[in-house]
Amino acid sequence: MEKDHTFQDFFGEENPFEKLFGKGFDAKNFRTPNLHDKDPRGTALLMTFREEIIRRDKNYLKQAIVEYKQEIYERTNNSSLLEAYAKAALFTENSPLCYDSLRRIKNPDTRQNQAIGVVAYSLGNYGDAIKSFKTVEKDLSSQARILYSLSLLEIGLEGLSVHKRVLNPLLEMSAAANSILGCLAFNDQDSITAEKYLASAAKLNPKSEKIRLDLMRVMAANEKMNEVYGQMNSFYIDTNSKISSDEVTRQLNERELKVPRILIKNLFTVVNSLLE
Repeated sequence: MEKDHTFQDFFGEENPFEKLFGKGFDAKNFRTPNLHDKDPRGTALLMTFREEIIRRDKNYLKQAIVEYKQEIYERTNNSSLLEAYAKAALFTENSPLCYDSLRRIKNPDTRQNQAIGVVAYSLGNYGDAIKSFKTVEKDLSSQARILYSLSLLEIGLEGLSVHKRVLNPLLEMSAAANSILGCLAFNDQDSITAEKYLASAAKLNPKSEKIRLDLMRVMAANEKMNEVYGQMNSFYIDTNSKISSDEVTRQLNERELKVPRILIKNLFTVVNSLLE
């Protein structure tokens, strides 16, 4: 009886499917052909990027994003592929390539616009970030709203009404949103409004040394020194601050209120969650 042949009999140890369709692709991946799939190669590339991100194979992805770049960019109508490629680029810490891929998506949806905005912000492209965020302003996630506001500040738009419109949906839950508005109000000579926002921020995040010091500075400006001194003990207990009492007293009169700057610690995680 004639023995069954394997692919190795014809191709040796090299897997021809890996060469054609990417790492990990094997004969078992084939099913009944999908006659409606107009781009099986694109589908194979999409599967490759998605699976290698799950496997967290950064070394392979670093090679793949270079090797397959031209093929990906030829498929401008395949938004899912461009999105997966962007994720792979970002997973390998190549933010510019991720951004370039996302920007090639035609008619990006809400998820994609937010991702484009977040990556643009991380690269310092604040005008592009604003454009993407504004397109889907009503549906922005909490973090995207904060970054939208900070992007507006970066290009010099400091009007309280503008930022209140952007951040208003977050005021009951976000210390950062209240802190931004409080700082802007104080710097616009409105210490009463500033105190309202900063008191909310301190309630939402009592452990923040910056927020608590900002609030005490504003309360001092509003001539509430007895209340300020009454908060001193809780300030040190809640924040574990190492600032001396003399330094705190000095800051009550001299402290400048600066809008908090937010660094995106794990850009891939943030963008991946937006694109889920």
